[in-house]
This record gives sequence, C-alpha cells and structure tokens, in this order.
Amino acid sequence: MIRELRDGDLGAIARIWRELRPDAMHSEYGLRHLLASFPERAQRGSWVAEDGGVVGWAFAHRRWHRATDNGYVWLGVLAEARGRELASALWEAAEGHLNEIGVARVNADVVGDEGGERFLERRGFAQIRTAVISAVDPRRVGPAELARRREDAERDGYFLEVDVDALYALEPALSADEPGEDEPRQLSFDEWRADLFEGPDMTLEGSFAVVAGGKPVAYAALAVDQATGRGRNEGTATARDHRGRGLATLAKLAQLRWAAEHGIDRVVTDNDERNAPMLAVNRRLGYEPFTERRGYLREL
Repeated sequence: MIRELRDGDLGAIARIWRELRPDAMHSEYGLRHLLASFPERAQRGSWVAEDGGVVGWAFAHRRWHRATDNGYVWLGVLAEARGRELASALWEAAEGHLNEIGVARVNADVVGDEGGERFLERRGFAQIRTAVISAVDPRRVGPAELARRREDAERDGYFLEVDVDALYALEPALSADEPGEDEPRQLSFDEWRADLFEGPDMTLEGSFAVVAGGKPVAYAALAVDQATGRGRNEGTATARDHRGRGLATLAKLAQLRWAAEHGIDRVVTDNDERNAPMLAVNRRLGYEPFTERRGYLREL
C-alpha cells in the first residue's frame, strides 16, 4: 500500500535512508529537519510503501534551490521488499505529483545500486553526472599538520574563523562554480540557514571559514551524528582568486581535527568525478572512495 508520509514513520524511513544512502546523514532528527525545512515554494510531496511495515519511501519536489524549472525525486525500497512492484507504485505517486506542480524535467540520484539505475533508465532517465563518495577516519589527521598549515596561512594573511555569515557569503556564490553543477543557486539567507545550518546534525563549531582582509575566501562545513559517530562534509570551496594556496585543505584539516576531538570516527564526502582539485585534496587527507552517486535527468 502507498500512502502519504506521517510523522510516526520517521524511524522507519531513517532505517531506509541509512541502508540506501551511505552518502547522507543518518539521524532521525536530521531527516525530520530535512523534510520540515523545505520552503512552501518547493511544493514537496512524500509517500511511504507499507508491506507488513514501512519498507519504502519517496519524496518529490520542485528543485527550488536552483534557477531552473526542474523537479527532483528520490525513492528507495529495502532489499527484502523488492520485487513486489512497490518502487513502481512509489514512482507513480511521485511522477503524478511532479506533473501536477508543472516541472519540465526531473532529476534523480542513485547511490551504488545497479537495480536503481535500471529502474530509472527503464523510465526514460539518462545519466548526466557521477559523484565519487569517499570517507576518512578523522583521527588519522594529526594536530601537528593542522598547526603547520595554519601558521603558513597566517603568514600570508589567511585566518581560520567559525562564522555562519561568512559561510553564507561563499557557499551559494561558489556552488555554480562546482564541477557538475551548471544551475546557479537561488536561496535567501533565511532559506539557506534553515536548509543547512539550523539542522540538528549541523555543527557550527566544526565548520570553518578562511578569511583574508576581513572577507571569507574559503570554507568547509560539517554535519555530525554523535549517536553513530558519523560526519558528513556539507561543502568545501575556495574563491577563484585564492585557489592554489591550500586554503580548502586548511579548512578541512580544521574540520577533521574538530571531528576527531568530538568522538567522530568516520566523515563522508562526495565530489563530482570531474572535480580533480578537490579529489586530490581528499586523497592527501586520507579519504578513500567506497561508492558512487550517479545523477539522472528525464524530460517530462
């Protein structure tokens, strides 16, 4: 049976999220915030599949944070419940919603799931990008390396800060410069803060900006789930005129040291396969790839 998502389903869909989205945050509180933080203009719909309990869920919405007329859909069914047409029924609910709100195209993602890829391709989706998903134990990053890089940066006039306003000044502006993204973001400060920094998994103390001359020029944001000891990079970037100075590495080193000192033993990140500079930074910091997220697009 397919029905709309209810508040009491959060525990069940958190399990589905953990099993099918190893690139995403895991906490039930984080999922609750994710669903609640969509602005009205996103026109989100959410559904679950029941078969002796909640075994699948889906959500679809207007891709409100990008300057296009695209929608987005994600759906997942636990492995033990596949083969019962539940995914098809969830897709019908999501597709009907997207048609109703009038988007022209729809984006979707699949993480390390060949069956999911075939599901989308049978429905007319074409792959448009691949993101490499990697993880590191932050305890591998020693304080001496952070201290050395920080001293080098300060000699050149760059300083680490924890400042949410500085991150907002950078993150939306630099997102259009990210390999694999050709759609500029269009968020107000309030929407951006609600979407990212007001989430229960987001840590302001573990998110760092690099500032020069009083202006932010690089950042690395971090979300953590203390209950599982897991963390996720929520974006890292450097302004174009300040690249090649190791500033992204500095911000990520500070982030990873903070994570290690606060009981986090695994931090996940994802980068478009064409983002060679950031992939190189991650390799130097000890990140190891473990799966891929493949992005798909379909005209409606």
